[in-house]
Formats: sequence, structure tokens, C-alpha cells
Amino acid sequence: MERLHLLRKDMLRAIGMLQSEGRQTEVATEFQVTQSIISPSWRRCGAILVRYLTNIVVTVELQRRYIQLNARHNPTCTAHQTMINMAFCWLILLGRCIQRFVFGELRVSEQQHLKDKFWNFVFYKFIFVFGVINVQYIDEVLLWCSWFALLGFLHLLSQLSKDRFEYLSFSPTTPVWSHVKLLGLLACIFALSGFLFLVSAFVGFFGGFNTYAFMTAEVVLLSIRTLHIILRYSLHLYDMRQEGSGAVTSTDATKIWEKRGPVIYYIELGFELTALIIDFVHHLHMLLWSNIFLSMASLVICMQLRYLFQEIQDRYKKHRNYVLVRNHLEQNYPMASPDELAENSDNCAICWEKMESARKLPCTHLFHNACLQSWLEQHTSCPTCRTTLSIHSSMAAQTNPPDIPDTIQPARRQLNHFFHFDGSRYVSWLPSFSVEVSQSLRTDTNATNSQLDANARQVQQLFPHIPISLILEDLRITRSVELTVENIIEGRLVPPPIYRETMPLPHPTGSNNLLLQNTLEPGTSSQVKNWDDMTSDNIDAEETSSFAGRFSKSPSEREKMLHKRKEHMIQLARKRYIEKQKHTTSQQTRKTES
Repeated sequence: MERLHLLRKDMLRAIGMLQSEGRQTEVATEFQVTQSIISPSWRRCGAILVRYLTNIVVTVELQRRYIQLNARHNPTCTAHQTMINMAFCWLILLGRCIQRFVFGELRVSEQQHLKDKFWNFVFYKFIFVFGVINVQYIDEVLLWCSWFALLGFLHLLSQLSKDRFEYLSFSPTTPVWSHVKLLGLLACIFALSGFLFLVSAFVGFFGGFNTYAFMTAEVVLLSIRTLHIILRYSLHLYDMRQEGSGAVTSTDATKIWEKRGPVIYYIELGFELTALIIDFVHHLHMLLWSNIFLSMASLVICMQLRYLFQEIQDRYKKHRNYVLVRNHLEQNYPMASPDELAENSDNCAICWEKMESARKLPCTHLFHNACLQSWLEQHTSCPTCRTTLSIHSSMAAQTNPPDIPDTIQPARRQLNHFFHFDGSRYVSWLPSFSVEVSQSLRTDTNATNSQLDANARQVQQLFPHIPISLILEDLRITRSVELTVENIIEGRLVPPPIYRETMPLPHPTGSNNLLLQNTLEPGTSSQVKNWDDMTSDNIDAEETSSFAGRFSKSPSEREKMLHKRKEHMIQLARKRYIEKQKHTTSQQTRKTES
């Protein structure tokens, strides 16, 4: 306690000595002298610079006095801690100056991305320093923190440059000086990453292979991401220059883009997969180095490994879908002829650019090849008329063709098991009961629900008397619209009798009125009553279900509720119509008898 009291007194004495020297007042006075000859914009930057420099001078002077006064109580105190602290201050000042000079005021999204990137980087590097390599000495902690501070500084600048590039690429007018400053910053980051690679090799020569691998992985990730942004930016500026000069016609530009599109796609695929694989191997090395002990660090690393593996898997699935869509386009949709292009001389409905070359869909609509491929990667219908294109079904037929038997069974079989227990055979007071277990054929759950619904609606347009649930069940088994239609035509797919009884009746106009009078004979009155009872029961049941789901927040449930209400109103109208016809028939019968 006495030692701490002495240190506190020494610190207060150092602060008093520094304030008596008037360091801060001298710097501020010099700034006020030069303030009158500097423009207002540079005056603000100068004020910020002087404020940061003043803070650095005060901090360094305080720590210098503190070390001098503390040397009597702690002989092992060294000056490298002060130098590292000063380096951090200079790094913050440099980042602030770069932000003012290159980026200016940051947008809200850029600030949010910067904050998320910073805290994510700090969290994982804290786990690495204290959970993976498990440093024991303060000197090692300071060295690793200095290394990661420099890497994090460059990572944040790279992320900020990426966000600003994406913003400038969609801006209609951008000054050339903004592009020059941003490209210059990216080039400096890439050059510094090369220098850091040499530093990691030098440290790894003395520290061992594991230290070299940990340091190099971070540098390689920074280099790959920065080089990716530089290549994208260079291609964007080249396209802007070609459009501005007018040396390339629209036809040539379209041909160039059609050839360049796959190249750009594979370049981005290579950069993204390389970065993900290196990051995955880097975290796997961390997990193995920490001996896979059950600790917080190992759990965090396992979660990050799972995330990276899912990203690699999703990127592979996306690439596989891209290749399948491209092959499907080339095999099924031919290029439009010049006569067809002249006949349909309008713009592409996706990008609204003039079509010098296009692909023709079965619905006779034309689109750019690249635009159509990007559209079909997300949707399975025509962009103009929404006609369903059997892309995924053809892909599934190519990859996994269904095993269709030579002889189609007349009806779908169900596995039924009937169990009967007769208790009276053993003891007179034992009951008798029967149990029947029905097991239907399992359907293919890999089929796309939207595609099945679209195919079922097409089939129901041809056969409106077949319920859509029955069509969907048959489509899941046959996997083909043609086979389902054939099953309906040949009588293998028959609607249930209840559905046939609830089909809409024709309106009583002309001969239909006479037909209805003939059908409503006294012998059939019991059937009509039974139908009325069944309809009223259905109406009551549906009213209960519709009231139960009236306040549902799910869009699908609201859609089902509206559909049920519609059917409820139709059944009420049918009931009123039949009652009216019964009343009219009974009146006519009475008049005839009288």
C-alpha cells in the first residue's frame, strides 16, 4: 500500500510538472497563428490533427516521467511498453487521417459494417491469444497484440474500401479523384500485406512452423480479399472507360460481356473458395494446436469451423446450380435468329437493354443469355408471362432418372395390416376388438413444392373434377405430368364420391331447368336431404375452422382461411339454389295436381 501511495504521488507530480511547462498551450498557440492563412476545410483537418498530436505528446511525456519516477521502485521496467503505446496512438491517428482524406464522412451502413468487423476481429483474436497459444508473459502478449492491431487496421481499411466500391459502382456520377484515392489505398494495403508476409517468414524462422503458419494465414487472407477488390474495381473502371469513350458499339459490348461473364464468375468463385478453404484450414490448425480440450476456445473454434464448412457447401451448391442452368439453357433454349430479333425489336424484360442476341423460350419470349441465366438461377418461370419452365425436373431426370416400371399398376397399393382379437375364445368376459394399420407409399420429399403445385394446377385446368390433393399425391409418385394425365384418362385416378357430389350444379336456364325438374323426383328427395345435411355439417365445420384462424399472422394460414370462406359461400349459394328449386318444383306439382 505504501508503494502504491508513492507511485500515485509521483504521477501527480509528473502531471503538475508537465502542465507547468505549458506544452499543450504552446502547440495551441502555434495553431492559432497559422489558422488565419488556411482555408476552412483544411482548418478543420488541422484542428483534428493538432488535437491528436497534443494528446500523443501529453501521453508520451506522462509515461516518460512516470517511467523515470518509477525506475526507483521497479528496476525491471523497460521502455518498449511506452513505444508500443505510442505506436497505437499513431495508428489511430493514421486511420483517422485516411478516413478523412480517402472516404470523407462514412455512411451508416459503412459504420455498422466497420463496427461489426472490429468487434468480431477483437473477439476471435482474444480467443486465439489466450485460448489457443496461451501466452504466459506480458512481452508475448504485447507482441501478439501489436501484430494483430496492424492486421486488424488493414482488414478494417479493406472492408471499408469494399463497401465504398460497391457504393460507387452504383452511383451515376462519381469523380475520378475518388476512384484514384480508393485504388491507391487498396494498392498500399496489398503492398503492406506483402511486407507482413516477409515479417511472418522472419519470425517463423526463429519461432517455429506453427507460429509461421498462424501469422501467414492471416496475411494471405488479407492479400486475397484485397486483390479480389482490386480486380473487381479495375474491371469496373475499364467498363466505365469503354462506355465513356464510345469506341465500342452496343453489339460488341454485348458480345464481350457474354464472353466475359463466365470468366468473371469463375474468378470470383476462385477467390471466394480459396479464402474460405484457407480460413477453414487455419481454424482447424488452431483446434489441433489447442489439443482439442473441452474449453471455451475449442467450442468457439468448432462453431466457426461449422460456419465455414456450411459456407463452402453453399458456395458449391450455388456453383452446381449455375452449371446445371447453363447446360439446360444451351441444350433446350436455342439462340434467336436475326428475323426473330427483328420481329421482336424490343428491350430485354430483365435488364431493359436492347437485344442484339437473345435466347428464345418455349413461350416465344426473348431475353439476353446472361440475364436469363441469372433469372433462372432464382426462379423457374418465364419473367414475362410466368410460364413454368421444367428446369429442376429436367435436372433431376438428368442426375437421378426415376425408375419407371414397364407395366404400370392399375392403382396405387397400400400396405394394410388387419389384427383381430376374439377374447371370448379364451375367457367369456374378455372383449373382442379389431385393429387395422394402413401404410401408404412414402413420397419423394426432395421434390420442390412450388414446382409440384404449378404442375398440379396445370393438370387441374384440364380435369377440374379431380381434387388438387389427389393430383399432388399422384405427381409425387409418377414425377411426371404426362403419366398423371394418362392415369386420369385411363381411370386409374378417380375422385372420391363426396367430391363428385359437391361439384357445382349447372344454372337453371332453358333445358337445364327441365332437366333439374326431372331429376328432383320424389324418390330422390331423401338423397337431396342427405346432401343438405352433409353440406350443413361441412359448413358448420368450416365456419369453426375459419373463425379459429381469422387472426392468424401466417400468410399461408390466411390464404387457407380465405379459400375456406370462399368455399363456404359457394356451398351456401348451392344450398339456397337447391332449396329454391325444390320450392318451385313443389309449387308446380301442386298446381298440376289441382
